[in-house]
Amino acid sequence: MSMPWIQCEACSIFLPDEVTGDLEIHSAQGGAADKLKKYRIPAGQGIVGTAMMQKKTVRVDNVGEDSRFFKAADKESGWSTRALIAAPLLDGELCIGAIEFLNPINRPSFTQHDETLIEYFSNLVSASLVRIQSHQMALAQVQMQRDLDLAREMQSGLLPKNYPPCNSTGDLNLFAALRPALEVSGDLYDFFGMDQDRQYFLLGDVSGKGIAAGLFMAVTRTLIRATARQHESPVDILRQVNEQLFAENPAFLFVTILLGFYDRKTGIIEYAQGGHNQAVLIDNSGKASYQPSGGQPLGVFANASFQPLTCKLEPGESFVIYSDGVTEAMNNSQKTYSNSRLEMLLQNCHDIEAKKITERILGDVDLFVDGAEQSDDITLLVLHRKS
Repeated sequence: MSMPWIQCEACSIFLPDEVTGDLEIHSAQGGAADKLKKYRIPAGQGIVGTAMMQKKTVRVDNVGEDSRFFKAADKESGWSTRALIAAPLLDGELCIGAIEFLNPINRPSFTQHDETLIEYFSNLVSASLVRIQSHQMALAQVQMQRDLDLAREMQSGLLPKNYPPCNSTGDLNLFAALRPALEVSGDLYDFFGMDQDRQYFLLGDVSGKGIAAGLFMAVTRTLIRATARQHESPVDILRQVNEQLFAENPAFLFVTILLGFYDRKTGIIEYAQGGHNQAVLIDNSGKASYQPSGGQPLGVFANASFQPLTCKLEPGESFVIYSDGVTEAMNNSQKTYSNSRLEMLLQNCHDIEAKKITERILGDVDLFVDGAEQSDDITLLVLHRKS
């Protein structure tokens, strides 16, 4: 093939495979171009591999006398190489590929003038490749951000926003909040009524963060809602959900959880824990105290155990549940917020509505971290019995 600026029979651009490093021909012109496009040269081999490793132009006037020549390429393609010249494609100190010219026309070998032209041309090709790769990366990032935004919107749509009415003394006042550390949260909260008397609620924390944790969260929430239609006991619900999560959990994720229901007639809370943080009860005297711990996370053990727990909310009292993103929130000195600080904050918070308790906790966490980057999802759910 005759080029207007340099006469040769073939020209190819090699780029390394991202996984193996093998050199693949991404563009070939001239004889046997179609066959050459399918060929791969192992990383570091051949004249083109040498040019990339040494980051300099390599000229071979007679390939039969050069041991570096990769003969398998000619054998595979049926091509007959006499002389060649290979130049690295450089982006600063980084070699992103190589360009190779084969068999000069009407002369036995390439010349020093050819080398100069090819080095100039390789700089133009490198600049073009960098622009193309940058554009492709920008497009991929835009698409990824769109996917993350969509996932965040879908996840936000799963969280309930219509709180049960609280009009009379003894009514349940409920509020929840979730602050994701990334676009998609691995935490979950939910509340739903199964009949006039029982108000179910839950808060969970999936291991890890991001899209995988968010999907596991969505599946867990869906299973709990479906199972609650068949089982009244929080322990039985968690057992059934755990069986399903354990059976199909190839990513080996797990979720710590607290699930229960509030009886509107009696003020009694029946709940079960699956390895989750201890809830805090704020009684009528203003004393805040941690409730018992217990249970195992969902998705880890085939026969996970969940201990049934109860407490009673008298008018003016509150029940606070949260994810470890609260107590493990970290400031710039690498100190954590801690269980003791949360317990101290909630002292004398009796007879305060659920939203104000939630805002008080979030405000104190913000004060503590003092602008440090959020490292984990923060989720709160507060039940308050109106006095």
